[in-house]
Amino acid sequence: MFCARCDEPIRQGEEYRTESHDRPTGPPTTVYVHEKRCVPAPQQTYPARRFGA
Repeated sequence: MFCARCDEPIRQGEEYRTESHDRPTGPPTTVYVHEKRCVPAPQQTYPARRFGA
């Protein structure tokens, strides 16, 4: 299983918690996060540059 915050695996013996996220069009989703605060994975917030366009 992977941490929803940092996208790193949660290894055996590491503490983690589950969080339930409600969705408007389906059943809630359960995600897992490290108990210790981890560094969030980078997210792209702008369009990728297109080469050759």
